Amino acid sequence: MKTKRTCLILTLAVLALAASARADVYLKQKTHTDAFQMMGQSRPAKDGTSVIWIAENMARIDNDEGTSTLFAADKKVLYMIDHANKQYAEMPLDFDKMMQEAAGDDPEAKEAMAKMPGLMKNMMGGMSAKVTETGETKTINGWPCRKYLVEMNMGMAGTTSSETWATEDLKIDYLKVFTAASAMMARMPGFENIIQEMRKIKGFVVYQASKTKMMGSEMGSTTELLEASEKPAPAGTYDLPAGYKKVKAIKG
Repeated sequence: MKTKRTCLILTLAVLALAASARADVYLKQKTHTDAFQMMGQSRPAKDGTSVIWIAENMARIDNDEGTSTLFAADKKVLYMIDHANKQYAEMPLDFDKMMQEAAGDDPEAKEAMAKMPGLMKNMMGGMSAKVTETGETKTINGWPCRKYLVEMNMGMAGTTSSETWATEDLKIDYLKVFTAASAMMARMPGFENIIQEMRKIKGFVVYQASKTKMMGSEMGSTTELLEASEKPAPAGTYDLPAGYKKVKAIKG
């Protein structure tokens, strides 16, 4: 479940870039998630590497576990792809449409889903963030970076404390990326305060070490940018693979 959530967040994060990139943007990043327990289930530590391609209205993420995601901005659709089984599933990125599809033809489910927006606003109320610039600097993977401490309260999504390093050498608007990454929460009370606070980060985040507390559990994770450049994407990068079967959901 965390893999799918991470994939969705990462894909939403490149939405702003995909809509405005003048040329294909190539990013490579490394991630690590500590072992943790949640709701009685244990999750082992996990390391991964992902490659991201960004073009006008399109984005693609390839993970080293044999899965990919494609994002079509004009269609507002996310495609989850399983290469091993040659399958793909579609996920609408419109909240109301997602609720309708989840409810199906069940009248009780439809009634419950109709109440979800109001319930979520109540649960997400009081969202806040605090960004502190430390003045510390160091070079990470060739980029001169400045250190920030970020404290964030995302309501039912928990609280996160992060050590964040950003560079001004990459001409990518991190605030737009963050806003897109949080698109599912953008209409919730307090979100505008978070956006205002995140303006204090100068440049693009290239390394982040975070501790997230949610549902009585604590999860540690790191994200590190390894490469960033502009170059032509290989032919077919933003196309669904030929011959793959459409399914309702990708397992894993």
